[in-house]
Amino acid sequence: MLRLLSVFMLLLALTPPATATSWHIVSPQITLIAPEPKARNILPNMALIQGNACSALIDSHGDFVALEQLINQLKARLKTPLCHLIATSSSAHQLTGLALLKQAFPDASVHLPTAPQLNEHTMRAALDSQLSNFAKSIELSEQRLSQLTTQQQGPWQTRIALAKQRLARWQTLQSIALRQQAALPAQLELGGLTLQLTQFHGQSGYDLSVFSVQHGALFAGHSVNLLPYVRHTTWQSSLQLIQNTPELDWVMPAFGKPYKAAQLHLPVAFMTLAHQQLANGNTHMPHSITALYQSQPYTQGQLNQHFDQAIKVLRHKKALNK
Repeated sequence: MLRLLSVFMLLLALTPPATATSWHIVSPQITLIAPEPKARNILPNMALIQGNACSALIDSHGDFVALEQLINQLKARLKTPLCHLIATSSSAHQLTGLALLKQAFPDASVHLPTAPQLNEHTMRAALDSQLSNFAKSIELSEQRLSQLTTQQQGPWQTRIALAKQRLARWQTLQSIALRQQAALPAQLELGGLTLQLTQFHGQSGYDLSVFSVQHGALFAGHSVNLLPYVRHTTWQSSLQLIQNTPELDWVMPAFGKPYKAAQLHLPVAFMTLAHQQLANGNTHMPHSITALYQSQPYTQGQLNQHFDQAIKVLRHKKALNK
């Protein structure tokens, strides 16, 4: 998945600007931000929450071309200052976009999960790695350009020049400075609107959920995708606790559309079935998984891939516990 994301973003660095996001107004306070259609299985959803006093942006990604466009749109849409940048994941490669957002909104506070893997070194390394990949992509494109006819070179020369300008801007970015954070759960008051931040063990190991009390809306990124990509075995119990959140009405995942809270039973049941199959010595995906997701827009290949990943993680834990 990470390699596919890197390749996708490198291609975008050389493509002409396009409408990168879709803005869906759920209420006067909540706007959901979805990537363009071709990126919706790779880049996560984001959300803008606007109170009477200030606003919060939940999640980001590493497509800097799309983020630069989003920042321009965001500045035009904001009714109150952007006070908070919130990340639901502790995967450093998913947080590189925060550097671009922080540069655009320097007064905004950054809220990250408290995680041992998030430190100055890993955050800087993730950003440097991404910028290095952009540079390599430009170099490879220049090599390919030399093999084209003079007529064919024109449009690509323009794109490469634009990509170099972008890279020069991005190389001035500072990684997100990590400071001692307040103990979680925390409450953010936006003015007539309260967000509750709670840390839990989720998809990345150390994750945040953001709950809009007034709307009964939960934002928890990859950890609440209906089809889970299992990386940590404690995730299932966390989902069961989330199900019991008082006044929870709907959930916003990293991928896909918002869904009603009752559908949280899907990822919980998925993990239960994976545990049962492994306990029975059978690592093949049961037909009950297909039946469970028959009304969801997933292919059989996606179900198989995610189930195999779950078995791989669970089997590894079982081996460690022997």
